[in-house]
Amino acid sequence: MKVTLNHKQKLYVIPCDGGFTTLGFNVLEQQATALAKEINVEWIPDKPSVKQYERYQTLLLVARGKHNKTGWRSTSQLTPQLIGLEHCHVEVIDAYGECRRFMVGKSTGFIPCHLEIRSRQKVNGKWMLIDPKDDGSGGPAVIGAPFESVKVTKR
Repeated sequence: MKVTLNHKQKLYVIPCDGGFTTLGFNVLEQQATALAKEINVEWIPDKPSVKQYERYQTLLLVARGKHNKTGWRSTSQLTPQLIGLEHCHVEVIDAYGECRRFMVGKSTGFIPCHLEIRSRQKVNGKWMLIDPKDDGSGGPAVIGAPFESVKVTKR
């Protein structure tokens, strides 16, 4: 099956493990532009198309080749305000005005992103444990940047 485009939702629809995953048109352009700049390869923004998605895949292959040859890892998908705060506990006010607390993690691979490793969340104005048995070993990618504020609560 081939990648298709959902213009209404502005998504690339990508066959994956018997199902599908998606990638936003704007996300692809942002990630491709940042990665191309980092590895000094020309990237020409263009309207969403299967061809543009294939160009992005080629860019990823070039980056993977650089990683395989030198061990280099990209910083293009890290959250700039969190670089250097890996393993620290932070409280952020995100771009949408929401307050969140989490430990800053970093994914593996040659194009890592920051992770929100949470053990607490705000419920009715109070911070509560999500799961007392949670070992905090993983979490979703950081969202809501750029942040209005970042406060380190524990190093």
